Amino acid sequence: MSFSPIVVTSFVAATSKKPTTSSGSSFATIVFLGVIFLLVYLMFIRPRSMAARRQRDTLMDLTPGDEVLTGAGIYGKVLDVEADRVTLETAPGTRLTVVRSTIARKIVAPDLHDVIPDLESAGHDADEPGESDDEPNADGSHGADQGGSR
Repeated sequence: MSFSPIVVTSFVAATSKKPTTSSGSSFATIVFLGVIFLLVYLMFIRPRSMAARRQRDTLMDLTPGDEVLTGAGIYGKVLDVEADRVTLETAPGTRLTVVRSTIARKIVAPDLHDVIPDLESAGHDADEPGESDDEPNADGSHGADQGGSR
């Protein structure tokens, strides 16, 4: 079987193509994809796994006397902790037994130092009585604004 030189030449030209990509652009593409993956990991995957770890640790650290909130919005005090169940007291004499995984979070009492501002840092002297922020000033304004233009 013999082929004409034109058919052979056109077949070779159609099947043999030189690669047109350079190694620099493929390296840049790989780096770009790596950066995108890193950003997705740092912004979405890692925070979610850390939150799941904190929730798991909270559930494992439950002890009688803890105040908790269930996923259904029920507040209660932990009375008994079993392997997969928690008994809560929601009101005096009312007990609920719930699955441990339904506990959404522990209720932690706020630190009084965080709630009550430090009087000295607010510019008031704790030993001297001063004007209350609720009483109007001489010009009829309220609060710490001691006159001045508005």
